[in-house]
Amino acid sequence: MLPVSIVITTHDQCDLLRRHLPVFLEQDYGGDVEVVVVDMNSTDDTKTYLEQMVGRTPNLRVIPTPESARNISPTRLALTLGFRAATHDWVIVTQADCCPSSSRWLSCMIESGKDVKTQMVLGYTRFVDGKGWNGLRCRFFRAWQQLLHLEWARNHRAYRCDGTNLCYRRSYFLEHKGFADETNLLMGATDIMVNRNSTQRNTSVCLKPDAVMLQTAPTSPCWWSEERMFFMETRHHFAHTFAYRLRYMLAVWQIWLPTLLALLGIAFGIVSDMWPIIVASALAWPLVVGVSCYRFSRRLRAIGEAPIRLALPLLMHLIPLWDFTAWLNWLFTKRQTFLKKYI
Repeated sequence: MLPVSIVITTHDQCDLLRRHLPVFLEQDYGGDVEVVVVDMNSTDDTKTYLEQMVGRTPNLRVIPTPESARNISPTRLALTLGFRAATHDWVIVTQADCCPSSSRWLSCMIESGKDVKTQMVLGYTRFVDGKGWNGLRCRFFRAWQQLLHLEWARNHRAYRCDGTNLCYRRSYFLEHKGFADETNLLMGATDIMVNRNSTQRNTSVCLKPDAVMLQTAPTSPCWWSEERMFFMETRHHFAHTFAYRLRYMLAVWQIWLPTLLALLGIAFGIVSDMWPIIVASALAWPLVVGVSCYRFSRRLRAIGEAPIRLALPLLMHLIPLWDFTAWLNWLFTKRQTFLKKYI
């Protein structure tokens, strides 16, 4: 197996590091593995814990980020330091609140990039421990979007990625000068990098259940609106967007078109006093929507996601509303909000 470096970024996440870091260090992998933790100026016990771990773990290194960096956002700075500190060509980037779903996670990701032409491998991440309505919608919407853009990346150049489970060649990162574009954007570092540098031949996708990354679900509803709003800014810096955006709209209309046709059929039947049309429309709608939900649920089960049963039709119909709300929030937010604050 090829040697690989795992880069984990963290900030004030000591408790999560205690839970997740040993899982990265204990991967069942037949090659050399090093773990590089980039500490973004944590103020909790992160530094003390990492010093203890370095003392008894030879393949663990800790890289602190300087406080005086002015021309690059904290996330881009941390990832750049991680890539430059890595000693192996294959680098997997993730975060401290993430944990591999299996001891074979690393093997599956690297096996997907064994082709010499492959420069990046896009993996799947799912939320865990989410509770209530906020946890449900976060888990669903992330799964829906990831399945869409990962399946797109299989046959086209990638549109975006999930920065918590991304395998990327260090040499390719340095060749394209890392995050040379939009360095002061607070979010979207890996999304923009993959969007700009992906081609149809150099990108691989790994959807094996053992390669899934687990991430602690956000507990605050504010995270949802902020994440969606910041992505609206990020996508304005993407290249080759038309084809994927068209595919995205078609996916949304595949959900909404049967509903609109059913409503129009029922309305026409009532006005025309034609009860057969009303009955046919009322019976056809749950059948078509049920087929869409069934197909989506099968795709979730194939990658180890827990099924979303009764709430799935409602969640699928709320996608356009969530996108429109995020767009409105982005439209009426000052552009400086999305940029690093210089001191």
